[in-house]
Amino acid sequence: MRTMKMCGALAAAAALVLAGCSSESTTDAETTGTTATSTATAGECRDMVPFSEGGREDKGQGPAAQAVAESVALPGGVSLVTGRRSTDSDHPGEFAIAIDLCGGDITTTDELRPVATAFAMAYKAAPVSEQVFALYVAHYASFTETDTTGEIKLKDSDFQAHLWNGKPSESAELARWEVVTG
Repeated sequence: MRTMKMCGALAAAAALVLAGCSSESTTDAETTGTTATSTATAGECRDMVPFSEGGREDKGQGPAAQAVAESVALPGGVSLVTGRRSTDSDHPGEFAIAIDLCGGDITTTDELRPVATAFAMAYKAAPVSEQVFALYVAHYASFTETDTTGEIKLKDSDFQAHLWNGKPSESAELARWEVVTG
């Protein structure tokens, strides 16, 4: 009984938040069909959350890093969910960027490689490029407020050493990615 009340409260809160974020009005029939669950189902993706640094709002380079990520064209059904900027004492004055994607038909690391490469090319061409020491790109089958499923993740742990400009070849760039998960 307690769980049902909590789920109902969460669903109501989610409906209020979503209604407040939209310029369109929703009817009671539209919002009553929404239920909160403890596990994410495939293709369920939350709205984008601004980039963060260590779980906090990133007032440093986060907005610039987010703008670059938002400029990348994504395959149909894939959405940018969030990103993070993090520092490492081995790279003073630099930061790593982690991108989280959700939805669409990406199910393997090989399918994620061209998308990750598009992010790498965009970051390499951006003013923040000289400060990025590593780039991580993850894709989830679903990513809700409380759960994720189907994670696959790639990384370039030596971003500064790679050109990300199509040279020496597209296949060499696709092969450059290290598999973290998947």
